[in-house]
Amino acid sequence: MIIKDKREPAVLLAGYALWAAVNLFRGFSVETIPLIALFTLLSFTLSSPYFPFVLLSSLLAVSSPVLMPWAILTASLPLCVSGGHTRERVTAFTALASVLWLVPVSFSIPLAVVGAMGVLLGRNRFKYLLIAAGFVLSAFFTGLPQPPRENACIAGSTIDSGIISYNIPEVNTSRPEVLLAAPKQGVWAVWIALEAGGVRDSIPLFAVRLGEEMLLLPSGTDTLSFTMTPGDTLALTLMRDFRPFNHSVIHATAGGERL
Repeated sequence: MIIKDKREPAVLLAGYALWAAVNLFRGFSVETIPLIALFTLLSFTLSSPYFPFVLLSSLLAVSSPVLMPWAILTASLPLCVSGGHTRERVTAFTALASVLWLVPVSFSIPLAVVGAMGVLLGRNRFKYLLIAAGFVLSAFFTGLPQPPRENACIAGSTIDSGIISYNIPEVNTSRPEVLLAAPKQGVWAVWIALEAGGVRDSIPLFAVRLGEEMLLLPSGTDTLSFTMTPGDTLALTLMRDFRPFNHSVIHATAGGERL
């Protein structure tokens, strides 16, 4: 215990000195204030199995301003629930709460709930169910993890004996736009069959655009026809961002023939 008492202030001062150095070389920013709580948590976990985990998160937070809020959340959220002492859980929640304003509001709601409940439940053995509950709340508020949002995707196509067929991927919130390019020669009559859904209203869900003409459509099924010449591009664009309890999606097939 004597060794622990001597090492904790040393780790604490080293962490504060590192925080001061970061602000000295990069310029002061209020976004680095959560690091103070993180370094305090690091000193409190010095003799616990969580120390390497918190240390790694601290180094990552210092080295990358972009990853800093996520590194702090990664270290503090588990300690809110599983910290062995009240001071560990309270300090972890302080770090969690101080960084929530740096992340999307909807994403912060389940984190705040889980962190606060972890501190309040203390040594209750059922507190570990909070982690699972946090994943469920996160799925409701922010959706399931998805691939990074892509730029416009170009649909593939094949031509056989004057007949064109397009291979159109699913349009969703991570792939919000797909482009169908006209063949390089000739005039083509193109049709596209659309099936859109995943929302609970009837306002326009997506847009179909060809040149300067644009058609806004709600969820449901539609079949449209167009005349396309070399240089034309038919764009299928989703107009919704992610919303809880909604999964905006468009399935499309298209083809045509040369006139």
